Amino acid sequence: MSKTNADTKQSFDPAAAFPAFTMPNFDAAAFPAFTMPNFDVDALAASQRRNVEALTEANKLASDGAQAFATRQAEILKSVVDTYADAMRGLMTGNDPQTSVAKQAEFAKSTFETSSANLRELTEIATQAQTKSLDVISKRVTESLDEFKAVTANV
Repeated sequence: MSKTNADTKQSFDPAAAFPAFTMPNFDAAAFPAFTMPNFDVDALAASQRRNVEALTEANKLASDGAQAFATRQAEILKSVVDTYADAMRGLMTGNDPQTSVAKQAEFAKSTFETSSANLRELTEIATQAQTKSLDVISKRVTESLDEFKAVTANV
């Protein structure tokens, strides 16, 4: 029966092959720059996953806010167009110049008040959307820094 390579395979021992050769003793503690700290790849992956989830949530909140802003802005525009159309019809039907001037002044006052209220409302919608989005990001940054602090404490 002949022997195969697998049957005769032996491990190589440099000390046995070269008796004058000795392996140097390498103490990694003597060279801290070459040591690999305890590195938890799973914790890093989980942290990055949570970062992506937080950014996704923040983007959704910002998108929802932008949609609410645009919807309300369109409603306001429709209301303004309808109001101006009604006002123009009312001004065209009046023959008395004094009544016409009084109606114009009242219309101007009403328009200014309504515009101010609409602007405040749109500003509030935008601010709320921004605040919600930034709260999610801020919370995640704080959590991430706490995670980093915990990981580096074990190193």
